[in-house]
Amino acid sequence: MFLLFAAGLLAYQSSRMISEREASESAAPTGSLMYSVVNQAFAEHEERPEAVPLFQFTVLSGPGEQLAKGEKGTTSALCRVPAGTGEMVLTDAENWMRSNIRKASIEGARVVFASFPEKADRRGEKELIRNLEVTAREEAEHANHH
Repeated sequence: MFLLFAAGLLAYQSSRMISEREASESAAPTGSLMYSVVNQAFAEHEERPEAVPLFQFTVLSGPGEQLAKGEKGTTSALCRVPAGTGEMVLTDAENWMRSNIRKASIEGARVVFASFPEKADRRGEKELIRNLEVTAREEAEHANHH
């Protein structure tokens, strides 16, 4: 009887340790500094080993401002970078992008955005992209009403 109890206890502890390890491995990437904002526009299928774009927005012009011929505005691209080399965790990166999209809208700037959902392969990235798309659309609609 004692051996059955001991075997059951060992099996339970082993399965618990495995599930905890799997959970920590899947949670680790979004909790580390894996995201940076770069001031570069990415094409749809473009990426670099050191920066995989997830979402970008471009401020085309401020209120009453005209861009010079050939000028394309200022782009901020949120990119996934190798773990530990970024400046932000996922939630901070989302908040930074939302804040700057809203700031540009409040200032009356024209903003366009591009998202790269096919490049989202870590937990939380698809939701981040959807949230930023919603924010950009809402701010564009708000700006059009003023």
